[in-house]
Formats: sequence, structure tokens, C-alpha cells
Amino acid sequence: MSPTDQAVVASRKNDPANNPMNTSAVSVSIIIPALNEGKMIGRCLESLTLMDYPRDGFEVLLVDNGSRDNTIAIAESYKDRLNIRIMQKTGVRISGLRNLGAQQSRGDILAFLDADCLAPRDWLNRIRELAPADGAGVLGAHYLLPDESTWIGRTWHRYQEAPKSGEVSHVPAGDLIMRRKDFLKIGGFDESIQTNEDYELCERVRKAGMPVRAFPAIGVVHLGTAQSLRVFFRKQAWHGTHVVKVFLRNMFGSHNLKAVLFAVYTLLCIVAMIAGLAWAAAGSGLWLLPLAASMMLLLPPIALSMRQVLASRKWFDFFPLTALYLIYGVARAKALLTISNFF
Repeated sequence: MSPTDQAVVASRKNDPANNPMNTSAVSVSIIIPALNEGKMIGRCLESLTLMDYPRDGFEVLLVDNGSRDNTIAIAESYKDRLNIRIMQKTGVRISGLRNLGAQQSRGDILAFLDADCLAPRDWLNRIRELAPADGAGVLGAHYLLPDESTWIGRTWHRYQEAPKSGEVSHVPAGDLIMRRKDFLKIGGFDESIQTNEDYELCERVRKAGMPVRAFPAIGVVHLGTAQSLRVFFRKQAWHGTHVVKVFLRNMFGSHNLKAVLFAVYTLLCIVAMIAGLAWAAAGSGLWLLPLAASMMLLLPPIALSMRQVLASRKWFDFFPLTALYLIYGVARAKALLTISNFF
């Protein structure tokens, strides 16, 4: 029997659903944080009603951060089709919502799902098959792409968010699975940060000697995938909020190093370009400086795009991907301008 098979067997032996002495049949707790998700939560919960899995074998915990729309009303309408509990905790970050759900859960396996994600019918069965034994860390998957995606969503997903398998730096919190015992042991998500909480959790899991692995078979469709340049910029700026804060905790061992350096380089190029334009406009006549700064700004996006397009042989992706890398760099540079993001 392979180590993987042994882990699966151990997982099933320890699973409450397979323990005849267990008073609860719930083996998986699906935790969904929410804030004004009225447009998405219905589709998310509907996908869970279609699970090819015993209804009494899983529970859904919706943890709401004080929604002012119809999120709660929609969730309550599913009480006759799902084993769902609705909790509220206002004034906290998304990590606090997830942690509350974990603390109140009954399942041995925690499955974190975002309100703008759709789970496939076999999601829970796949999780049960892959769920590691205690002490085996994190498993999850990078997001799947909605069918109606634009070139922006398709291009970025193809090169940055395409399903990865095996050992990874992190998996997104919208499709992250852990044993409840392990999750509580390491302290759950860090409630002091607004973003990058999934990566920070995975870093602590690795420090505790446990692996972080991705399995495309348990991927979920992310309806929140950016489909316009405006939304792409806004999302990247928001995701960059606390990347530097997490990076500063472990500068020499962080997988965030490349992202931080890219943001810093982009910011310096923009500053040089603006300063050069101001100097030239003031009468120096040295228009070469802002031109050089502009070229320096484009170098990393061009180099990154060229390397990936050469590997994929999809030559038509070069210009779209270069544009997205440029916008990504500018968005992450914007996040550096807020001093509170560092501390």
C-alpha cells in the first residue's frame, strides 16, 4: 500500500462518519463567510444541494458579517434542503468569520468555501477520498474558470491560476480543506490581516511540519474571477493589501518575495517617470529620462509574458498577458502607498 493510500485509510478510520460510536453523522463542515453576497450566495448554496453525498453527512455554516442586503433571507430559504446554520459576527475581517465557523463546526473535516464559488457534485466525495490523516496539513485547489469568462479572466487564469497539482506554496481560502484538529491546533486564520490570510496560514502549516498540497479534482468555479480591466485592477490592489505585512514576518523564507519585489520595482519606475516628466516640463528638455523610466516599467511584464508564452506556444497571448502583468504591477504598487498595510 502506498503512503497516499495509507493516509486515505487512516483518514477514513478517524472520520466521525465511519465511527459507529459517533452520535453525529456529520463528517464535513462547509464554512462560508459572507458580507452582502445576495447576488452570489443563492448559486453557491444551490450547488451544495446537488451534492452526490448524504445530506446528513455534511453541514453548512454561513457566517455573516452584518449583511444589509438579502444574504440572510436567501440562506434561510435553504434550511429545508440543507443542514445549514447561520451565524453573525460583525466588525471583523474574513478570517474572523472563518475561525468562528471552525469553532462552531461539528465535522472532523473543515471545507472552506467562498460565497462566490460553485462546488461540483462530487466535491465532498473527492474531499473524503483525499482528506489526509491528522497532522497531514492542507489540501485544496486553485479556482476553476466560469464558462462565460472574458479574455481577461481566461488569460490570467491560464498563466496564474490554472489548476496546479502536488506541493504548492498555498491554496486559496475559498477552496481550502483541513482536519479540524489540525486547524485549531495551529490557531486558525490570522485575524489581524485583511488579505493574504490563506498564504499566511499555509506558511504556518509548513512550519509545523505539515504539507500543503493542491488537487485539481476538488477545484471549485470562482464566479468572482475578474472579467474587466477595472475589476482586475481593483482586485489586485485589494489582494495586495497585506502581502508586505506577511512578507516582513519572514523576509528570507517567504514565497511573497517575488510579488513584493515586483511591486517595489513598479513603484520606483512610476515615481521616476513622474519626476522625469515634471523635470522635463519645467524646462530641462530632458525627455529621455521619463522615456527611459517608461521602458524600464515595461521590461518585467514583457519578460514574464515572453517566458510564459514561449513555454505554452500560445503566441497570441503575449500582448494580453503583458497588459495584465503591467496592471498587476501598478495595482500592487498602489497597495505600497498605504503605510498601514505594512504594520
